[in-house]
Amino acid sequence: MNKIGINKKIEKKAKRKKVGIIFIIFILFLSIFLMITFKTNFFHIKSIDINGNKNLSDLQIINASGIVLKENIMKVNLSYTKKNLLSMPYIKEVKIKRKLPNRIIIDVVEREEKFLIPYMGSYIYLDEDGYILRISPKEGEDKLPLLKGISVEEPQIGEKYKIKDEKNSAEINSFIHDCIKINIIESVAGFDFTDENNVLINLKKGIVVAFGPLDNIKYKLSYLLEILNDVNKKEIKCKYIYFNKGENPIIVTDNN
Repeated sequence: MNKIGINKKIEKKAKRKKVGIIFIIFILFLSIFLMITFKTNFFHIKSIDINGNKNLSDLQIINASGIVLKENIMKVNLSYTKKNLLSMPYIKEVKIKRKLPNRIIIDVVEREEKFLIPYMGSYIYLDEDGYILRISPKEGEDKLPLLKGISVEEPQIGEKYKIKDEKNSAEINSFIHDCIKINIIESVAGFDFTDENNVLINLKKGIVVAFGPLDNIKYKLSYLLEILNDVNKKEIKCKYIYFNKGENPIIVTDNN
């Protein structure tokens, strides 16, 4: 056997030995890691931090998550926990992070109450997307806009509300969405959809807007916003704004 062949054999043996040592070290570290992870309390959860909640308490979110203190952080199923939290009506988005060795951080985005619908002596609380957050026998202190003249199907908390008259459902939802989009909703005390040919908007300052039918919604709302800005700027004592009395809006003041 020549010298080159002997050197190659030596190199192969050295490589095998090196690989063997690396493998042993890997197994050793893995064993230590597994022992620390599952046989000690090093990775036991000591705190669960909740961020972004206003309506729900920390305890409500922690209980719904299914995570418990002193549980092994590695055993927490983040997907399952996220699914649990998203089943809560008030939670719109959620992010869950492990902060090793022993902290869980839960960031939530809550749905906000935006509207009320009278329903069988109670009130249905909706967010801006039409999700039912709760049903209460009392009207809250926040004085949310009241949606009158809407007949809803049997409400289910956590689901979107459904209007019985499907013909008007899309128009009403589009109208409400546009009111939110142009930020006119903050000035509204309530809407009355009883007469589909003349929707009424009751403003918090006591102005009643006869909006007419739900057509040209974006144009009419933009026009209404301009009028209201002008009324506020000039301190006009406005009582009524009619969009159903001709091509141009009519403003009625205390002086008329």
